[in-house]
Amino acid sequence: MTSTKKQQTRETILSSAWHLFHQQSYAETTTRQIATAAGVATGTVFSHFPAKIDLLKAGVEQQVERVLQAAAANDTAYTPAERLLHYARYLFDYYLQQREFSMELFKELIWQQPQLNPQIIAFQQRLFSHQSTYDPMMAQVMMELYFMTLITGLQTPDATTETLLENLRARLACLQLPQNMV
Repeated sequence: MTSTKKQQTRETILSSAWHLFHQQSYAETTTRQIATAAGVATGTVFSHFPAKIDLLKAGVEQQVERVLQAAAANDTAYTPAERLLHYARYLFDYYLQQREFSMELFKELIWQQPQLNPQIIAFQQRLFSHQSTYDPMMAQVMMELYFMTLITGLQTPDATTETLLENLRARLACLQLPQNMV
């Protein structure tokens, strides 16, 4: 499938913004700088992304989707807890590799959770895809434990993916999940 000029322009803007966010931080990047880096007018940036935060959200969605696709390629886990730990390994790696940026990212996105809910719910359903029933309350609790572990790990300078996985595993064990979810 060929992309249209409008889609190509959107991708160029998003790529330029993401590069600048990493290079000089989200807070220090202006839409004018993004437009210059993308080779478009500032108004063109706003025609694709109404606000700078929309660039951040779109970039996060794109990056996380890539990580999830890589994790899905070798997902053999069956229970929701096993699946969460499997996907968490890939996500923890991703966020820890860019710890400073990830901390800034979560600081900015914490207030945007309602807009990210469709992606979070889709992920929760993915965790339960091998189960006969979907337990939205348990899925929500599991996601809270995942984010608690991630945020704590990002603030701990010597945290590794393995230590975060151990912490998440311990938190999940405290839930006393039914046998078919462990």
